[in-house]
Amino acid sequence: MKKNFTTLCLSIFAAQAFAQNFSVDTLYKTGPLINRINIVILGDGFTEAELPEFRKEAKKFADFFLGYAPYNRYRSYFNFFAISTPSEESGVSNPGNAPDAYPQQPVGMKKTFYSASFGSAIHRLVTIDYGVAYNVLAANLPDYDLIVVLVNTTYYGGSGGSVAVHTLNESANLIGVHEIGHTFASLSDEYWAGPQFGREAANMTAISDPGNVRWKNWLDAEGIGVYRHGSDGEAANWHKPANGTCLMEYLDQQFCVVCREATTERILNVVNPIEQVAPDTVEAFFLDKPTKFSVQLLEPNPNSLSIDWKLNGKVIASGTNEVTMGPVGLATGDKITAVIVDSTSLSRSDLVRASRVRTVEWRLETNLPARFSVEASADSVCENALVTLRATGCDGAVSWSTGASGDTVVISALQTSKFTATCQSTGQSAGLTINVAPSPLAFATNTGPYFQGATIDLRAEGGATYEWSGPRDFTATTQTVSIPEAQVTHKGTYTVKASNQFGCSDTASTNVVVEPILAVEDPANSWVRVSPNPARDYIKIETGFNGNSELVLTNAAGQIIATKTFSRETEVRINAASGIYIYKITNAEKEFSGKVIIE
Repeated sequence: MKKNFTTLCLSIFAAQAFAQNFSVDTLYKTGPLINRINIVILGDGFTEAELPEFRKEAKKFADFFLGYAPYNRYRSYFNFFAISTPSEESGVSNPGNAPDAYPQQPVGMKKTFYSASFGSAIHRLVTIDYGVAYNVLAANLPDYDLIVVLVNTTYYGGSGGSVAVHTLNESANLIGVHEIGHTFASLSDEYWAGPQFGREAANMTAISDPGNVRWKNWLDAEGIGVYRHGSDGEAANWHKPANGTCLMEYLDQQFCVVCREATTERILNVVNPIEQVAPDTVEAFFLDKPTKFSVQLLEPNPNSLSIDWKLNGKVIASGTNEVTMGPVGLATGDKITAVIVDSTSLSRSDLVRASRVRTVEWRLETNLPARFSVEASADSVCENALVTLRATGCDGAVSWSTGASGDTVVISALQTSKFTATCQSTGQSAGLTINVAPSPLAFATNTGPYFQGATIDLRAEGGATYEWSGPRDFTATTQTVSIPEAQVTHKGTYTVKASNQFGCSDTASTNVVVEPILAVEDPANSWVRVSPNPARDYIKIETGFNGNSELVLTNAAGQIIATKTFSRETEVRINAASGIYIYKITNAEKEFSGKVIIE
């Protein structure tokens, strides 16, 4: 993901260069950044003269995205921006040494703004210098939610994770939406990408029982079932909801209903549909004449928002954005509440419906004396949260069912319970129930230690959604995270915030160790050849070194697979899972390392 070698001088120069301001084009702005999903499109490999073409491609992708289900129902929930950053050269770097490299694609390095490059091990894996992208966003549009990078080449390629990268290939827009499915909605691939990607997700589970599977509410939908990822091995342990009919498996398909549900729930979790309210709710409202209470809503298309109006918890109106209330019969301390729910047909999830409930509350003051009542700082909390209970409308002493006394008490919410207060001067009692949701227990792990150039694999457990942070401004929102081409600067502590369906959260950390791989220039008479590459049952090693050489073969996690001492050449039998392996050959003071793919 990052450049392999960085000097201190270059780092200082880069920090200065990429902290500058660039032109930010507003492609679509439907509302304030604080209550929208803000997608920023960057371009790499576009020269100054080609920036108009970049802006054209950015607009094209935004239009495609907003027309794709389920985003098309929530177009007004998104802002789109493009930041133009000119590259010195046009195109993208291509090392040309991946086993699946396109033979017709020119090989060479390009001086581009984000250092976009095709992969050395997997050719189509196009990555950028993510630190540069984060610096540009920090200086120009820090309130972003998603980053999309368009790379100026028509050769097929891209990558996902915390940043969605794709080329201008004819399938590029679909690739972009697929990758955003990972980043934004934490969706898994529905093709089998390997055992390291097996995880519990909205569209992936180890549960095969139809009565308990994550998408059980959708099993009556066309094409939805409980399908194995494969017939044997680790793939047989994992299941998906669709079989060849979802964008997360094939680019010529739409999102399946399960992936649409997860995407929709993520949208509704980020954006509050309540745009404005009147009167203001900051202070109690003195009601001395008939007054209109209203909410302005951000409606999807078609509109799936429902609204109920309540007076002291009892419904008084529904299906309207405003009600008119007068002072007759109302007392100080009474409450008017608007309850808004998105009852979209795109979701059948019982667990997260509660998180879609949004409320607005007006506290009233009138000329009538206050009723004795009890209120809480929050009536739905996570376990162990502190809740303040307050009694109003009593001229005398107040006692509580907890044994405490006074107008205000603070309790630690351990489980759902009812709390009652009594006004000693009148004998009146009032109470309320505090609903307590369980908090998750977060775990974070990695498969290291790693050698430089390996893929860092992070995994979190315990939540329904995840927010990662780490070295070099690293962020991610998926349960499992892969960071290819690891550098020593990637080492350090990675922290994840795991949240459950109730909005309760916990944090956990894992320490990542990345060891450098040393290499030397090959003199004319000192060389190493490893073949075949990719290999299956064996690898052959030939060297130009004199004397004995020592071979150490490790997997990406740094575990030793094979060792051998030899002179000049040797063959090593391989009995290991498919993947990328690192070989290190040492001869006296000389050391050579590289990668070999085992199929």
